[in-house]
Amino acid sequence: MKNIFLIGFMGSGKSYAARVLAQKLNLPYFDLDVEIEKKVGTTIKSIFEKRGEVYFRNLETELLLYSNFSGIISTGGGIVESKQNRQFLKTQYCIWLAPPWQQIYSRIKKSQRPLVLNNTEAELRAIYNHRKPLYEACADLVFYDSNLDKLLEQI
Repeated sequence: MKNIFLIGFMGSGKSYAARVLAQKLNLPYFDLDVEIEKKVGTTIKSIFEKRGEVYFRNLETELLLYSNFSGIISTGGGIVESKQNRQFLKTQYCIWLAPPWQQIYSRIKKSQRPLVLNNTEAELRAIYNHRKPLYEACADLVFYDSNLDKLLEQI
């Protein structure tokens, strides 16, 4: 069986949906951001502040490509920025969580995520719009709803 990867912009519900799906499907669950924090021993925010986004993206790619995760895997919102990552994701089963922008923004606008702290809503939306075709290119299934029972039916 292929792994199930959840992709989508920050605030789209990937981590929550992955936990719920893993429980309902009786499969292991992994969150790449949590795994990066474990590996480095610090927070994503600290990694961005001390080492920068390029360093973080390299760690993300390393974990994605060379770890033997099996089950439901939640990814970071920028995982699709790398062509190498997209090529790998296309060999797996990917679900793009794609709620409306306003729902995403309402979830992230007060967060302490590095991209949120350093960008206006317009800039965040531009990043989102840039990534949309990248998510779409990797997705086996696009899920616009927030009802996870519907997602289970579609899977």
